[in-house]
Amino acid sequence: MKIEVKDKNSSTTLELTSGKNLYNGLNAFKGHFKDATSLEVDLLNVSSGIFAADLAVKRSELEDYIRTIELNIEVVNIHAFERIKDLLEEALFVLSSDNWTLKFIQIAGKPEESKAWESKKGTVLLFSGGLDSLSGVVHFKKQNSEIALVSHINQNRAVKQSQEGVLKLLNDFYGTNLNYYPFRVFGRNQSGFPFPSDSNRENTQRTRSFLFLTLAALTARKLGFREIISIAENGQFAIHLPLNPARVGPFSTHTANPKFVWLARDIFQRLLSMDNLKIENPFLYKTKAEVVSILDAKIAQNANKSISCWKASRVSDKNHCGECIPCISRRISLEFNNVYLDEYSRDLLTERISKLPFDDNGKRNLVDFLEFISKFKGYKDKDLNSLLIQFPELYNEAIDKKEAVRMYGRLATQSYSVFDKYPEVKKII
Repeated sequence: MKIEVKDKNSSTTLELTSGKNLYNGLNAFKGHFKDATSLEVDLLNVSSGIFAADLAVKRSELEDYIRTIELNIEVVNIHAFERIKDLLEEALFVLSSDNWTLKFIQIAGKPEESKAWESKKGTVLLFSGGLDSLSGVVHFKKQNSEIALVSHINQNRAVKQSQEGVLKLLNDFYGTNLNYYPFRVFGRNQSGFPFPSDSNRENTQRTRSFLFLTLAALTARKLGFREIISIAENGQFAIHLPLNPARVGPFSTHTANPKFVWLARDIFQRLLSMDNLKIENPFLYKTKAEVVSILDAKIAQNANKSISCWKASRVSDKNHCGECIPCISRRISLEFNNVYLDEYSRDLLTERISKLPFDDNGKRNLVDFLEFISKFKGYKDKDLNSLLIQFPELYNEAIDKKEAVRMYGRLATQSYSVFDKYPEVKKII
């Protein structure tokens, strides 16, 4: 199977070939489930190809951050993919803010035959090795739900180690082996089959969510879990209002955007003949601190096995830089719950922040975060309309505006409670 990737902005073309410069996860899929239909192979190729194209086409800076990417994708089940083409292009736009054009090309093979798929209760959970997915497992275990964990593994060793560490923590805590389905999917440079080097790749990985949900949907199909696929992501990062206008574009991710989740559900329902499939986020209107509060004390004290940092593997062996927005949010969520972990390369909150240069990355992130939460300080429902004017992103049919803004109001309260313990932070509030 081949995928032609055209970067319309730079007029360059890259050819991806499964088993060569595209590792599509099929070997792992067959290892888990023994076989794969032609439609399942097609979907693995499509989702891994989109993810690899996202990595291969590097963004320009500032106002030129929007990319125009055209993919020509070979598939056996062309009619199935033509039916969801428009939905998929829209979902990719929501995820990445880029212009995607998909063209499916018929290749030889036997299309998947119609079949009545098994249907039973159970939850497939996206297991990233992060704090939210750790809480997601605990959440569903407390509901006595049968669960299966699906991980996407790329070439980031730190993330792989965090997934393994969190899984062992959970298995030890519950005294059982959770059902775990890891998949290795990435683009790579192989002799005669080029792929951009790390320094020439796009590092935002915004379409990883579609790949991740594809792996979860296919796993649910094979296991017979039809009712729920869960994407556990706290509301701060699922709704992900931009901290300020400068972050609306290149700095604003939409990995668990509720509208994307809706579109993904429709795509997999139609494509995989799973009419009653649901994709739900149990943490959509919870702050990260509220998500952490679900954890039992023993698990919370070992939360350093999870990773939240954007720079994981590029900092010290602590795997958290301490200065990016995810690190700041993680620290607030843990310390609000009286969990103090020595896991940050930089102890930003104790530094003399007011004396740092304006362009210091940690200072800039913290100031932006403080300015953002100040807008929700003391929130009352009567303030909703004025906040909607400031954040038009809330005009989203998949979001309950009132619940979302209440969640951000609680975030502000929780954050100020933590910052009150740090005199240097209080000086700049």
